[in-house]
Amino acid sequence: MTEVVVAVYTTASAAETAAADLEVARVPTTTIRQFVSDPAADGELLEVRDRRSTSGDRVVAVTVDKHHARAVREILAMQAPTMMTEAPLNVA
Repeated sequence: MTEVVVAVYTTASAAETAAADLEVARVPTTTIRQFVSDPAADGELLEVRDRRSTSGDRVVAVTVDKHHARAVREILAMQAPTMMTEAPLNVA
């Protein structure tokens, strides 16, 4: 099963360092995405759109096999995200 792990950071440098750490751990770069949070947007990225994220926060989303989700969470946690969540990726 595939999971999406999402971490929200207050600075671009923390998000970029987290993404670089994932690359060092050999997480394929094609599975790592970075976004700028916009809580006012119509769509949601999992549970990121909440009162704890503010416009301009940096979001790192990683699509990974469920068996590797814990390792990805640990790597993302090293840069002290303001929040982190994970959910199964439902592919229709």
